[in-house]
Amino acid sequence: MDAETRQRRSKSLRRKRLRRTALLLAVLVALPLVAYFVLSFLFPFPVAEIERARRRECSTLVLDCEGKLLRPFLGQDQTWLFWADLDRISPRLIEATVAVEDERFFRHPGVDPISIVRAAWSDLINRRIVSGASTITMQTIRLLEPRPRTFRSKAIEAFRALQLEWLLSKRQILELYLNLAPYGGNFVGPEAASLGYFRKHACDLTLGESALLAGLVQSPSHLRLDRHPDRAALRRDHVLKRMRENGYITDDQLQTALREPVPRSPRTPFPFDAPHLCEQVIRDHPGQDALRTTLDRRIQTLAETALHEGVDALRPLGVTNGSVVVIENGTAAVRAMVGSCDFLSAEDGGQVNGALALRSPGSALKPFIYALALERGVITPESILADVPTAYVGYDPENYDRQYRGPITAREALWASRNVPAVGLAERVGQRRLYSFLKEAGLTSLTREPEHYGLSIALGSTEVSLLELTNAYAALARLGEYRPYRMLEAQPVMPGKRILSEAAAWLVADMLADTSRLGGKPLWKSERGQIRMAWKTGTSNGHRDAWTVAYTPEYTVGVWLGNFSGKPSRALVGIEAAAPIAARIMDRVYAERSPTWYTMPLSVGTRTICALSGMPCGEHCPFSVSDYYISGVSSDCTCPVHVAVKAQDGTVARVIEVWPDELAGWLRQHGRLAPTAGDERSKPRISSPLPRQTYVFEEGAGDRQKLLFQAASAGNRIYWFVDSALYRDCAPDEQTFWTLQRGDHKVTCSDDSGHSASVEISVR
Repeated sequence: MDAETRQRRSKSLRRKRLRRTALLLAVLVALPLVAYFVLSFLFPFPVAEIERARRRECSTLVLDCEGKLLRPFLGQDQTWLFWADLDRISPRLIEATVAVEDERFFRHPGVDPISIVRAAWSDLINRRIVSGASTITMQTIRLLEPRPRTFRSKAIEAFRALQLEWLLSKRQILELYLNLAPYGGNFVGPEAASLGYFRKHACDLTLGESALLAGLVQSPSHLRLDRHPDRAALRRDHVLKRMRENGYITDDQLQTALREPVPRSPRTPFPFDAPHLCEQVIRDHPGQDALRTTLDRRIQTLAETALHEGVDALRPLGVTNGSVVVIENGTAAVRAMVGSCDFLSAEDGGQVNGALALRSPGSALKPFIYALALERGVITPESILADVPTAYVGYDPENYDRQYRGPITAREALWASRNVPAVGLAERVGQRRLYSFLKEAGLTSLTREPEHYGLSIALGSTEVSLLELTNAYAALARLGEYRPYRMLEAQPVMPGKRILSEAAAWLVADMLADTSRLGGKPLWKSERGQIRMAWKTGTSNGHRDAWTVAYTPEYTVGVWLGNFSGKPSRALVGIEAAAPIAARIMDRVYAERSPTWYTMPLSVGTRTICALSGMPCGEHCPFSVSDYYISGVSSDCTCPVHVAVKAQDGTVARVIEVWPDELAGWLRQHGRLAPTAGDERSKPRISSPLPRQTYVFEEGAGDRQKLLFQAASAGNRIYWFVDSALYRDCAPDEQTFWTLQRGDHKVTCSDDSGHSASVEISVR
């Protein structure tokens, strides 16, 4: 056999050996793959476990309107778990976790052969299990499917890790692992741990804080920050050094992070702010990871403070609780909800949400009655109503003070909260129409037929919640547009639904903003002066509830005071107890801005009316005042009270007053039936100024020169006119001052029965 033949045979043998070796290697490689696919077919990965983990009943974060934490709620198994996407976790925490738990995580298929060999050698040398060689993927499997720590369990975890790497990306596995990892106590996941230990979100962690949390996972109980801070510090330093070895940080960053302090006090407690609102949104929107509410923390804080100040002053008088709601009118957002003075007070029932409790509103519904009457042209602000004893079928309303004023303007009847005129208006606008209007304004507590409530609904025969009542007033504040209130920023701002004409709503606001009812005494003393706001009070029968709702174009503030037990207190009077709190809140809401007021609608005009009847002047009306009216809606019938009695020759002999029967009988009974215009016996007696006096105007004195107006009258209220123009109205014994003006003037004093007296003066 020649050399060439031998060479060919040698090459052939080598090729055969190479083929056999390659085949053997292929078989060696294929067998595990075949075994993996066969086992995967026989034992498929429980994908449902991943979905179950992601849908796990997490803790819920309730946030304020700026995204800051108000209060968290415990999740499944009484643990704190706030699921965070990987993008919402600090990259430093991710790097620290990979460096200390699985440095080759991004390079192995779920099982790290190098770690297995190293762990086996270490266990053999130490003759005990020192290292388990678990990768992050294997630890994720253990968190998804907990098993006893055995070699069999380890093999299953390795197999499942390979399957998991086939199903998910590395980032998805990291996100799953981090959110299921324990961080000491009942903290699960980095978001809960960050909030609990450092009072910040996981995306805001520093390098040192990230290393600290990454180190806790190895032994959460042994390294708990609140129990073993020294151990946790050593573990943190180890994590930081591993990060340096893996090139994640520089030497300077390492030294800076090593100097960061480790918390050595108990875990920072979670905030417990606005508990009533937080519980309400959790109840209305269960199963959410985070709920961003509409609550404004600044307004919530000042509302809580004002309520505490008000209730503390009334506690000696038997008032123990209260509630506040603040709504931003433009967005219908609930910016504050204080359900009680102290949520944790068992004695006072602090966990009861007074903002949602149904209570009698007293007179707080009256503005809606007047609004309907204005819209339907039944009244104008200066219309005369009858405040006299009136009986209806099965119902005899009484005023709060059990006194009657006779003829009274609608404006005064509303802000003085006279019961009888309000009931009379409720009858005139119609029970069913009023009932429907209140339902349109969002009062869902009206669940029975209108006949059940009757006319007494005007005085609080139904029950309402503070939240719904405040939102109903917000519709008035929007000049007649109703919107459902919102408690979550994610809820859209609904378009307004018009339930009242803009003109009627503007007139109600103007009537309720009249401060003359205070007699010069402000509700709340402020350095910036009293804010112009519309407001109405309410006091329930038996002094069990005191209410005030106030509004401006921007905000509506509702206040309720009382006892959750229903115990009455004489201090529970709306204008005395609740109104100062509402004014205080409104004042502080506007501490950083100036309030605005409404522009008069084009459909509202002014006209001259009879000062006595409140109707457009007839030819015989002696005095007139100005009044608002709604064009095309308000009645234009002239005054029927002043009637001319003619002589035989057809000339006017005298003018008499002819009142409607309901007022004529009362006026006659009380000796106030208006006599003829020439009767001198019942005229007011002007004591200042004296007739035909001349006063010297001092140059440069400006408005400091004032003249006293004073008169005695049998009436309840007197009206001062200067040159036939109404100047001011007041009680008969009240002093009024007029700023001197050059010229000849006629000063007239008229009482509420139509009697009048005049003097002429000169100012030179």
